[in-house]
Amino acid sequence: MHRGARSRYLGVMRNAPDAPIAPRTLEIPIDSIEGARLAAPFATRLEVCRDLSTEGWTPEMELVRQCRDAVEGTQATIVAMIRPEFPGCRRELDVAAFATTPKLLDLCLREIEAAAAAGAHSVGVSLLTPDGFVDMEANARLIAHARGFGLVVAFLRTYDLLVDRARGMRDLSALGFTRFITAGVLGWDASVATLDERIRVVARDVENARVEGARLGQPPIEVIPGGGVRGSNARRWLALSPHLHASCRRDGLIARAELEHLRDEMR
Repeated sequence: MHRGARSRYLGVMRNAPDAPIAPRTLEIPIDSIEGARLAAPFATRLEVCRDLSTEGWTPEMELVRQCRDAVEGTQATIVAMIRPEFPGCRRELDVAAFATTPKLLDLCLREIEAAAAAGAHSVGVSLLTPDGFVDMEANARLIAHARGFGLVVAFLRTYDLLVDRARGMRDLSALGFTRFITAGVLGWDASVATLDERIRVVARDVENARVEGARLGQPPIEVIPGGGVRGSNARRWLALSPHLHASCRRDGLIARAELEHLRDEMR
């Protein structure tokens, strides 16, 4: 990308002074109102989506509205996943599934507006180029559109699909994303790497985020470990980042015991 184009993207980045050390946060993905009610007292954010068994799609907006009501009186806020499902869409969790097309971009813009109207506080988005990089033009449009509704904008776990993590960090930081999720692997299957290997990758991500934040004069983007995060390994992840993303599920359902274990570890 030439210098002039990149400077235009910087126009959508955050311009904030140095911030104090962030408090610990827990994001929990849910796909039902029952899950939302169970998780809300433990979560900082609920990532609302449809069909977690396939890693989630854009939720029905009625569920977003119900979840917004469910978090009243708690600290939790609502994140709407923006991953459009439509006839002929690619279901594999690969670069091609998230590569920008005119149809996909248009659907994302519409769904962001619908999520705002339904009461979401934040949206998670992700559009890539066919060769596995962040699509700067498309994501800049999504960010500007979402911020027009007062929404915080996060990048989905598709960070793990990028072919160059260091460049990805530069791109996300320049665009001004608030946070992103990563399992510290290449691809979607976290089991291909050991916990130690994943921790080393995420440690580099955290350092790259710090460097980019300092270079741009803004707070570093929040690196949120996800993919197999549980109470049993939470302390190791928290040594890297105060932010966690965990499904807290056992046998496909949110488990209160896991919620309590994570809460206790995060204290």
